[in-house]
Amino acid sequence: MKIRVKLIAALLLIVLIPMLILSVVTSSTYTNMIVENQIAFLKTGCSDKSEYINEFQRNLTSELWNFASNDSVRNFLQEPDDESADFINIAIQNSVKKSPSILDMYVLDTQGRVAAAYNKDDIGTVKDNVQELENISAKNSGISNLYPPAAGNGCYFYIVKRIYSRSNEKIGLVCQQIGLTEIADVLKISGFSNYASVMLIDSDGKYVTTASSNPKRLESISEYKEIPLHIPDAIPYYSDNPAADTITDSYDNYTVCGKAIAAGGWSVVAFYDSSDAKGAVSTKFSSVTVIIIAAAVMMSAAIIYICFRFTHPISTIIRVIKKLNMGDKDIRLDFNTDDEFGEISKAFNSMFDSIFESEQRYRTVVSMMDNVVFEINLKTYKVYVSDNFNRKFTFRAKDDTFNESFLKKMRIHKDDRKKFQEDLTTILSTSADRWEGEYRLKNIYGDFSWIRIKGKKFSDRSGVPEKVIGMMTDIDREKKGTINLMQKANFDSLTQLYNRPAFLKALNEELQQSIARRSLDALMFVDLDDFKHFNDEYGHKCGDEVLKFVADTIKELTFDRGFGGRLGGDEFVICLTGLTLIDDAGSAAREMISILNNGFVSESTGNTFNIHCSIGIAFFRENGGNANELLEAADGAMYSIKRSGKSNFAYASRNNTVL
Repeated sequence: MKIRVKLIAALLLIVLIPMLILSVVTSSTYTNMIVENQIAFLKTGCSDKSEYINEFQRNLTSELWNFASNDSVRNFLQEPDDESADFINIAIQNSVKKSPSILDMYVLDTQGRVAAAYNKDDIGTVKDNVQELENISAKNSGISNLYPPAAGNGCYFYIVKRIYSRSNEKIGLVCQQIGLTEIADVLKISGFSNYASVMLIDSDGKYVTTASSNPKRLESISEYKEIPLHIPDAIPYYSDNPAADTITDSYDNYTVCGKAIAAGGWSVVAFYDSSDAKGAVSTKFSSVTVIIIAAAVMMSAAIIYICFRFTHPISTIIRVIKKLNMGDKDIRLDFNTDDEFGEISKAFNSMFDSIFESEQRYRTVVSMMDNVVFEINLKTYKVYVSDNFNRKFTFRAKDDTFNESFLKKMRIHKDDRKKFQEDLTTILSTSADRWEGEYRLKNIYGDFSWIRIKGKKFSDRSGVPEKVIGMMTDIDREKKGTINLMQKANFDSLTQLYNRPAFLKALNEELQQSIARRSLDALMFVDLDDFKHFNDEYGHKCGDEVLKFVADTIKELTFDRGFGGRLGGDEFVICLTGLTLIDDAGSAAREMISILNNGFVSESTGNTFNIHCSIGIAFFRENGGNANELLEAADGAMYSIKRSGKSNFAYASRNNTVL
């Protein structure tokens, strides 16, 4: 049988028979079936939309609870400082940016003052609705009722969580203002929205259908005022025991169904006008029948004309070849016939299957490697990266152009950025044919990982550079292992301060620099008073906490003006550099004594401990020309305080007698 005849017969059967069947099935039974299906769809939709909104609320409240219970947030509210403020504000910024539904987020202290916020201009202001927010946090899982549109953002609601201290005292609130746009999109229905609507009802009996509509009460709308009488258990506002399943009822040619949402006291209700729906469906089918018959006649004529004129599928072959060249590997020529086109199809598909299998072998080998493989096409400036790149790094290129690739836009550590750009420029623009370097790139966990990049440039037959093929190897563990070994050799494992050898080495180096620049620098010898009492009375874990607290105080004291170390036991040393006056060293000692006297709360015992110490101070060059002499002078001054009452400081004199 000729191809032309087969095409005409097949197309006429495919087009005409469904049209004839469709024109027959236009009866009242079919109309009722459509209405019933639409009602069933609404009922299922109510359940699905309710579950979606419930999950939406649960995710937000869970994340907000995690934020409120974070130790950093608690510490920030109890002892705020610039560093913790920056950390909390960045956390707020990340939370808001992560979810487009979050319009605003802020942390309030117990006086209603904004301590941290997405909008930094709000920080320091006092919220006039703090009592309202406090009331929201106490009920409905901290989820508020619906608020009317404001500031062009549409309707919104609040999620509020209390922040408690470790002693279970309320120390503030964290509040998110959530836009209703995403939820309103879920409420939308298509296909029969002229006679059906889905509404969201809050715990006060108010409803909305879109993000921009003002919340109204059901009782104020004539079509909706009977809804609470027919499905009260589906709306928590009208029942103390809202039903878990979707409830459906009909009255006066209306059908309503609804389901309560687990949190927030909200519910989803669908309203359906059965009378209007049946009329619309019947009218549509009446006009469609005439259109179907006319279309069948016209399409029959068109099919015969097209089949006679275009019997040879050359256009199909060309289309397939173009798509294959564009990268569509799934397209094929499917002429499953016994004629010439069937043979063409088999030969064509066999050829491209062979090419596809070769490429798959290459990609399979690449995908099985832990290393990331990349390729730079130097003629088209397109960049290909193996799939495992996404498992290691957060960067996602907008397209495969060079300027949008990881080579141009990925986050690289500031200390490695210049070298990376120089190495990349070298391999791209010079005769160099190899690239090898180690850099820190931002990984999928948000940290910087050490990566080794090796690449080689390839040329075409004419010797023109064509591609750079490279490999990215994760050397983070190896690199950081080396760094850790260096840290273990130089730092005290408990306090992370310099150990005795490392401190003495650093002190001698600082002494040589002090001589060269003739600056005023000092050494402080710090010995804790009655430290043995903590170990004997409360245990060594408590003693370790005391030592860590002292070390943290030293780190804070020496920030940008020196460094500290632990000689052993409860003996610490501090190098203070760049002093302006001699009494600056005394001021630092007084600050050290004051901070320790204020004490800290022990995690192992729950007690608050006040620490006392004796401090001796020796000045570079005046009290010693090397580290050991300075240490001996400061130690002597410290012991003079021990003998005269403790918890104070003293200077060593020029001849190392105590002043």
